Amino acid sequence: MQPLPYLMTTGGLIWTAACVLIGIVMTWLAYRIINTIPASWLCDYNETPSAELLSGQRVKYVGSGIFVSVCAVVGLVFCRLQFNKGYDIYFAAFALMIMIALMIAVCDLKYTIIPDQFTIALAVIGLLISIYDLVRGFHILHIAWWSPLAGAAIGAGAMLLIDFIGMLIYKRTGMGFGDVKLFAAIGLVTGFPGTILVLILSMITGAVFFCGILLISRLRSRSSAKEDDAPAAADAAVNNSAPAVSDADEISASETEATSDQADETGYLAFGPYIALALMAYLCFFDIIYYLVGLYLHLF
Repeated sequence: MQPLPYLMTTGGLIWTAACVLIGIVMTWLAYRIINTIPASWLCDYNETPSAELLSGQRVKYVGSGIFVSVCAVVGLVFCRLQFNKGYDIYFAAFALMIMIALMIAVCDLKYTIIPDQFTIALAVIGLLISIYDLVRGFHILHIAWWSPLAGAAIGAGAMLLIDFIGMLIYKRTGMGFGDVKLFAAIGLVTGFPGTILVLILSMITGAVFFCGILLISRLRSRSSAKEDDAPAAADAAVNNSAPAVSDADEISASETEATSDQADETGYLAFGPYIALALMAYLCFFDIIYYLVGLYLHLF
């Protein structure tokens, strides 16, 4: 049954309501897992856990959890529309992968690390559903037995290549090795050429968010500079002296240098959230994605 007609049936409406409940429960459970896993999972190798990690109060559901719940619900609803009656195993596997992807996004944003245990869980689920897809002969995810292996190799290879280019240009690592392992795990379920599409989606997502962050930072910097200039200009007018614009410029420059120094100290781009969002988009809309890619290729 097609997705939209299925949504208007009684079963579709029931499953949509169930997806809302499942998404909220899954997100709450994900936050519980992040707060209860060993602190060492959220640290680099041989790194001593901080007091916050040891306290068990790492992330709070009230706040970011609400946004993550919305992402989970939307992902589950569209997954169900794509894998409706007769494909419950695919829906269950993709629901678990969405939950793991969201936990990876939260951990990478908060602690700039992707726990290997989450990546392994994602790889195991992806491998199992891939085997099921190939053995049953559905070929929904893969066209041949070599597709999962090719996907894993392409995913890991692409991340290693990006890291190597970053080393040549910036003389430091741009990608953590956790991103390499994560894309290898994703490749097991997306296969070939799905892994390439997820890579492109993650780069587009990251570029959009990065441009948005730069724009917001620029607007805030200008607003702050104007607020600093106003009293300085008033004092200068009273004292019959030139406006103290240079002071604001010095403050802005010092803040920029501090931000740059902090970036140099970390040297890590939290790319995991964008990979997670790209994976979710692929799992929910890969039929539409392949259709659009087909239309694009037919133009040549």
